[in-house]
Amino acid sequence: MAKQPISLVAVDMDGTFLRPDKTYDRDRFLVLRQRMWQAGIRFVVASGNQYWQLKSKFEASDDVAYAAENGHFLYDVGESDPLYAPQESPSAARDLLDILESHRIPYVASTAKGALIPSWMPEEDAEWARLYFHRLDEVQDMFAHAGEIVKAGVHTPDPNRFMAEFSHRLPGAFVPVIAGPEDVDFNVVGHDKAVGLKRLADHWGINLAHAIAFGDNFNDMEMLNSVGFSVAMANAAQEIRDAVDRVAPSNAEDGVLQVLEEILP
Repeated sequence: MAKQPISLVAVDMDGTFLRPDKTYDRDRFLVLRQRMWQAGIRFVVASGNQYWQLKSKFEASDDVAYAAENGHFLYDVGESDPLYAPQESPSAARDLLDILESHRIPYVASTAKGALIPSWMPEEDAEWARLYFHRLDEVQDMFAHAGEIVKAGVHTPDPNRFMAEFSHRLPGAFVPVIAGPEDVDFNVVGHDKAVGLKRLADHWGINLAHAIAFGDNFNDMEMLNSVGFSVAMANAAQEIRDAVDRVAPSNAEDGVLQVLEEILP
């Protein structure tokens, strides 16, 4: 660990903080959280998942801030309204929907109030959406909601193939990024976990040189590159592991907690 004070800890969730069964050792976390409180360290969950899903993993007393949906929606500690949300772009949303709807690619579209899925989406894909989006509505006409949609993500068995086939056809307002073994997210240009984390850090007067971040996938790369000390999980892709300051044990081994136990004051 770099010899500088830690002011902020940021963690991705799936594949990083959470075990493969979507749990974490809460008692062990609370001991670490107490150490963070005593040292004045902020704790941020930075994930591609929806705020309401992320919030369900913690108690209000844990004092967690959220950079939800790849930093598009930012929530300060204890606040139910976002500190930041991106502006809608109806024309770009319609262009994206044209592709997804015409090819019947299972997807979730995000709005500031919740997420939407098309009524034609197969049930198995709808179940996937419900895992990560706790505020979720099924709608008949997605185009009728183009004025609300700010980002989206698809569920596909082969994200690399999807990127090769469709990334050059996507509207310029969105940047595709592989977010999981079967997930591709469409981030609004200028929005990612690093930008979201920087907005939160600026809000608190924290320099990201004094932050440590944990991640496992390509949608974590900007965040990992933006902090003073970066940690990838042993289960991360080789490209991710090669780009960081340290590799932690896997998420199945509670690698985040292991590293924090070692480096926190």
